[in-house]
Amino acid sequence: MFDSIIAKEGQKSIFLAFIAMLVFILAECSFLAFISFALVLIFIFIYRNNALKTNSNSNGILSPISGVVSAIDVKDRNKLIYIDVSLCNTHILRALEDGAFKLSYKRGLNLFLSTFKAKVLNEKATIEFENSTMELISSMCNTTIDIKENNNSLKGERIGVFLQGQIIVTIKPEFELSVKIGDKLESGVSIIANKIDIEKKQEENI
Repeated sequence: MFDSIIAKEGQKSIFLAFIAMLVFILAECSFLAFISFALVLIFIFIYRNNALKTNSNSNGILSPISGVVSAIDVKDRNKLIYIDVSLCNTHILRALEDGAFKLSYKRGLNLFLSTFKAKVLNEKATIEFENSTMELISSMCNTTIDIKENNNSLKGERIGVFLQGQIIVTIKPEFELSVKIGDKLESGVSIIANKIDIEKKQEENI
């Protein structure tokens, strides 16, 4: 029941803050008790486990998390979508596609992403699917990135939690983007790319 309300990754933090609040109340430290109570509420908000809605009717690639598209780029014909994730967003991370994915980590710091040094030194994780890849770059308020590798994930399935930072989604050339800079994305609902219909493109060019 509790898992359906609060992501399991945040339950330990909430429990510790709650215990601290009780200790400070018994010790009659009202100010510290108030701070602990505030932390409980903040952690509940950050780790809230919203109902996982999924755009099951779509054949395209869905957004892996809620956030804002801050940049779009092209590299080696692949399309790159930069998604900024803040503490105000919902933080449930989802699979981009059906099937297995390859997971790799680079442990590091949790500096603010406003500097180039942070993007080099911060903790990162890369998740590779068949047609797409996402790179998670941690920021100041993010905890250690913890994702369980899944050999049979479903598109839109919950694969972890990502609190704050940037996610770079790389999509193969045979897909066309469905988003633009400034778009607000909803995890598992917003379509970020669709496969190009070759026959339709050829008909349009005739």
